[in-house]
Amino acid sequence: MATAVIAARTGTMKCPSATFARSKRHIPHMAQKPELANMTYNRVHNMSPSVDEDFVYVVVGFSVDELDAFTQTKKGKKTQHIVGIVKWEHSYDPQTNGETEGEWRVYVNQLYSRQRLVFVSTWQRSHFTRTPSLFPETLSNLRGATLNVATFEFAPDVMYDRRKAGPPHLYGREVEVVRALATASNFTINFIEVPPGELWGSKLPNGSWSGLIGMLGRGDGDIGIGNMYVSSQHDRKDQQDFTAPFDQSMNCVLLKVPDPLPRWQAPLWPFRQDTWLAIAGGLLFTGSALYCLSELSSHSQGEAPYLHSLTSSYLYVTAMHLHESIVKHPKSLTIRLSVGVLWLYVIVLGISYSCNLTAFLTAIRQPPVIDTFRDLHDSGLGIVSMGPFFESLMERSANYYLRGLHSRFTPLTSDPESWVLNGTAGYITGRHTSEFIRAQINSGHITPVVRIMKECTLPFSVGVGLQSNTPLKPRIDLVTYKIVESGLVSQWFKESVWIATRENRMKQKETNKEEKTDSETEVFRVLPLNVEHMQGVFYILGLSHLSAVLAFLAELCLARREQHSTKD
Repeated sequence: MATAVIAARTGTMKCPSATFARSKRHIPHMAQKPELANMTYNRVHNMSPSVDEDFVYVVVGFSVDELDAFTQTKKGKKTQHIVGIVKWEHSYDPQTNGETEGEWRVYVNQLYSRQRLVFVSTWQRSHFTRTPSLFPETLSNLRGATLNVATFEFAPDVMYDRRKAGPPHLYGREVEVVRALATASNFTINFIEVPPGELWGSKLPNGSWSGLIGMLGRGDGDIGIGNMYVSSQHDRKDQQDFTAPFDQSMNCVLLKVPDPLPRWQAPLWPFRQDTWLAIAGGLLFTGSALYCLSELSSHSQGEAPYLHSLTSSYLYVTAMHLHESIVKHPKSLTIRLSVGVLWLYVIVLGISYSCNLTAFLTAIRQPPVIDTFRDLHDSGLGIVSMGPFFESLMERSANYYLRGLHSRFTPLTSDPESWVLNGTAGYITGRHTSEFIRAQINSGHITPVVRIMKECTLPFSVGVGLQSNTPLKPRIDLVTYKIVESGLVSQWFKESVWIATRENRMKQKETNKEEKTDSETEVFRVLPLNVEHMQGVFYILGLSHLSAVLAFLAELCLARREQHSTKD
């Protein structure tokens, strides 16, 4: 029996190309039925424009079983239109030992269906018994067919709810995207898990892939979800395809909020370092100037004796800075004018300090934060990510500091948050993932624990993963465009964050790990000053006592030395 296969791309084919595979017993069906081949070719050539970009296979000479087996090959599973023309066995006349005007049955394939072949018409006596629909549109309605969706837990795109016994309930942004695709195309979702620790996968020495990409390449999964970046890195396009992107994402670094500065430094916070230096310089200059004026004044003969000493002049100026009242006043008009201006200066200075000090005693002051990759590079922190995807991108980056961070990069398979909370590294990931983790961790604390670095980099489009050359892509792309236009993706993200944050707070309440708040703070939002707020003042008190003790010991040593010198 002869088998003819006509493969054509509609709209471009000018003449049919046929390849014949002959068996030992050759019966030239195509030579005896040229009108059947011509009719088939005309229908291929004049197909509707809706399938102009699809290959169409017309197979003549297979049995029904052979045709069914052909539809299950790798190419057959990804061909939208296969037309099979099968010689009906009753059309052979044993009396004439040849072919009569018998029947030829025409079948078409049905992708993603239990009934892989559908009988559409019969060719009998130079015509079809009924007008066949050789190229039906079947992918817009998959009639409940089951599609395998490969995935792994990666919040907020794919999250597992394990509160109930049995398989976990999946929810999240991309889970809702796939469910919307299933509703639009009428297919059933069967979630399958990526092997533990493989995540998106990596290229193996033999050229194949592990993880999610490998499952799509092998055909184990029809669809893959899990924050998949549309990228051809490491020849990923050879293993999989992508839908139209439903999101664009910058990649940001999640960092631990640095510990606040110790409160004993609070008395120094009202002024910046340059202001303190200016005040110290003004104090030194004013004390010396007052002493010089006292010495050079023409009326200094009647001046108080305490201004004729440099030490006394400095004590006099220091007392004014501390708003200490002066019992004795200068007699010289020049010195009085200088002291009057000095009083105006120290009053403004003192009021400014007092007002700011009140605010800083109750505030928590943070050290300088890391906002750029330069800051991150100079800080000495490492950088981690889920999987090795970012490693080569950082190495080839045009950003000098990002390239420098490549030597500190560590790929992980789980729990990157622990690295952030320990303060040993920053976690680089998509913006939405960073926002989700930040909201979840900070939800159980009064003050933020983690933050997102301001500078982000490496923008990527995010799509749903598909098998290479899958016929599902045009239909899924159309539905994806509608999902994006409706704004549902951002809404599903917000819902995922809200659900996860609520569950996190409930868990913390159950385990009594949620931070307790002061009742007065919770009701009145007013903080009374406690010892922690005022510790800076007590440090100053202790420092002054320590200085007095040291001065006393120094005077005692000097007095004993003078006694010994007197005896000698």
